[in-house]
Amino acid sequence: MGEKNSLLKNIAETGYNVGFGGKKHFMTYDLYRIFPRLISCVTIFIGIMQLTNIYKENVQTNVGDALSALLIIVGILGLVLDFHGDNKDAYEVAGKKLISLFNELRNMYHEVKHTEEIDLAPFKVRLKEIQKESEIGLSKQAIGTHIITHFGFFQVMQSKWVTEELGLTTKDKFPFLHWESFCLYLFGILIIIFTVTIFR
Repeated sequence: MGEKNSLLKNIAETGYNVGFGGKKHFMTYDLYRIFPRLISCVTIFIGIMQLTNIYKENVQTNVGDALSALLIIVGILGLVLDFHGDNKDAYEVAGKKLISLFNELRNMYHEVKHTEEIDLAPFKVRLKEIQKESEIGLSKQAIGTHIITHFGFFQVMQSKWVTEELGLTTKDKFPFLHWESFCLYLFGILIIIFTVTIFR
């Protein structure tokens, strides 16, 4: 029974690494594919808004420089993402493979857990093969995908079996102290300050 429990834990740990990695690849792919276009749409929208009478009458004139600086920063961010997104298809390919391996691990986990008097040797061999196959992951991921991936993996994917087997808590499911989290907090505060400054 101890050998079986050990194997189940190893499958779950591998499932976490493989599934999280696969979801992160898809998040990077989506970010490189969609975000540059989204930035273009946002900058066009802000540019049109600046031409309206509502903006001219209600927005303080000294905010214009700050808004222009914000647009420049957003534009640079779009260019950087577009530049690094040249090989975005590789992220999709790796993501599909990793998610496929994750699904296989999930099936393996349930088969081992719910079958009595089972020979564990073939599962151990296959687990090692999956761990080797999962090394196809790309090391460079887009900034910001770490936080989004936590939501995607734990809330969207069928990962409850991983959570239950490893005993993961809310702290494990969201990286409250990760540096990307602090950037998100700071960004939210800046947006609030910017909004209050414009409309006060």
